[in-house]
Amino acid sequence: MIPYFKEPVFHAGRVVITSYAASAATAIAVSGWTTLRRGCDQGIPAEGMFRLWFWMCACAVAGALAPGQVQHPGEVSLSTLGAICGGPVGAVCWALYHRLSVFEVFRRLEIMAYTFPLAWMFGRFGCTLAHDHRGVTSLSWLAVQFPEGPRWDLGFLEFLFLAAVGVLFRVLDRRPRPVGFFFVSFALLYAGFRGWIDTLREQPHYLDVIAGLCIAAAGIALMRVPQSAEVRPAPGRPIRP
Repeated sequence: MIPYFKEPVFHAGRVVITSYAASAATAIAVSGWTTLRRGCDQGIPAEGMFRLWFWMCACAVAGALAPGQVQHPGEVSLSTLGAICGGPVGAVCWALYHRLSVFEVFRRLEIMAYTFPLAWMFGRFGCTLAHDHRGVTSLSWLAVQFPEGPRWDLGFLEFLFLAAVGVLFRVLDRRPRPVGFFFVSFALLYAGFRGWIDTLREQPHYLDVIAGLCIAAAGIALMRVPQSAEVRPAPGRPIRP
C-alpha cells in the first residue's frame, strides 16, 4: 500500500508555490511545446498553431472554472468535464472564425489529441501530490494509506493511465495513421477509463463517459469528411494557417 504524504510546498521568498500549481504550469508548457513541434512536423506554421493552442487552453481553463465552486477559503473546485469540452469547442470556434476547412480543423484537433495525454499526465501528477481526488475505501496495494484510512487516489490512477496512453500513442505513431485516428482513440480510451474510475467514486456521475463517447462519435463522423472539403473565406477576411 502506498504511504500518505502531505503535498510538497515550495517557498520563494514570500511567494508560496504548491506542487499542484507547479504541475499545472508544467502541463501547460509541455502542451504548448509538443503541440507546436508536432504541428511544424506536419507542415502547419508555428504562429497559426500557437494561436489555436492558446485559445484552446483559454477555453479549457474557462470550462474548468465555470462549474467550479468555492469549497473552502482559497480553494476552487475544477471540472475535468468542463476542461475537456471547453478546449475542443474553443479550438473549433477559432478555426471556423478563420475559415479553415473542416478537414484542416480536424487535422489540428488530431495533433492536440496526440499530445494531450503527455501534458495532462503532468496535471494529474499534481493531483496525485495534492491528493484532491479521493475515492472509496480499498485494501489494494495501489491504494493510499490516508489518515482517515486506506482508499483509492483517483488522481494517481489517472496519472498511470495517461502515462500508459502516451507510451501507446508513440508506439502507434511509428506507422502512418489516418487523420482522426488518435483523436477517436483517445476519446474512446478516456471514456472507458472514466467509466471504470467512476465506480471507485463515492458519488459516480458518468458525465465524462457520455462526453467522451459523444466526442468519439463526432471524430468518427469527421474522419469521413474528404480532404478537399473547404469553407470559403468571407470577403476581406484572410485565412490564417
